[in-house]
Amino acid sequence: MDNETMLEEERAKYAELEVLYQNIIDHSTEIENELLENNKTIQMYLDRMRRYLSPQLYEMVTGGSEGETSISHQRRKLTIFFSDIVGFTTITDSIEPEILSDCLNKYLDVMSSIAIKYGGTIDKFIGDAIMIFFGAPSFENDKTHALNCVKMAIEMRDSLPALDEYWRKSGINHNLTCRIGINTGYVTVGNFGTNERMDYTIIGGPVNVASRLEHASDAGEILISNATKSLIDEFIDTKPKGEIVVKGVHTPIETFQVISLKNDQEKKENPFLKFDNEGFLLKPLHFDKLSTNPEERRLMQYALEKALAALR
Repeated sequence: MDNETMLEEERAKYAELEVLYQNIIDHSTEIENELLENNKTIQMYLDRMRRYLSPQLYEMVTGGSEGETSISHQRRKLTIFFSDIVGFTTITDSIEPEILSDCLNKYLDVMSSIAIKYGGTIDKFIGDAIMIFFGAPSFENDKTHALNCVKMAIEMRDSLPALDEYWRKSGINHNLTCRIGINTGYVTVGNFGTNERMDYTIIGGPVNVASRLEHASDAGEILISNATKSLIDEFIDTKPKGEIVVKGVHTPIETFQVISLKNDQEKKENPFLKFDNEGFLLKPLHFDKLSTNPEERRLMQYALEKALAALR
């Protein structure tokens, strides 16, 4: 075989390799583009899922192993929170659905942001009602869970004046207030449901007690059980509110109203109340539900509570 023939054969082989290489490049590009599109689709579904799950549950489902996502039922001591808007059902028939949904979503968005800030697991929304628990799926300690829950409730309560103004500007003249109930106790936590639909939630007597505390609280009030109070007593000012009877619970439940964080009031002099050796001076209060800011409300409420306690 002469050199010319060998050269032609080598050129033919090179041409074939070049065509094969180009085919591989083209095919790889197609696969890469397909993978990019699939990743975009997966991320879109993950973003949608994120909106329907609490951050803790989202991380557990998307970032955990198979064993972690199929959590067995556990017995845990949790702090449970319930809230609802006072008189909400009375306005649902008189307000346009678009306005109502916008204002309710605004309220739930603010409440959810506060819950996430303090590490609460948002269990569910039931209309205007919210159920949150602390201590699962991630656990720290009982005192931290109870304190974070109560701090969350106080911040939620203090955020209502700004939300009330938003509602009024939107056309809902309702005087936005909510009722809050908090209890601590052992519950069963885990996945409940069917093969097609599962919920990560909690069941047990303490859940019913927390719900009952919410219904028993007055407008704008945070009502907690003695089980919760015993964990946060050194940090939170409370006052007794008597006992309630809960179906399925053999003994009455002691209840306490949350006033404020102790440090919030002790670190500053209250401008509305001054104590001396003879008693106290309660200065004139001017409260306007539209113009009085949350800080002034807290100071007024604290002054009145302390004055009443001194009188008793």
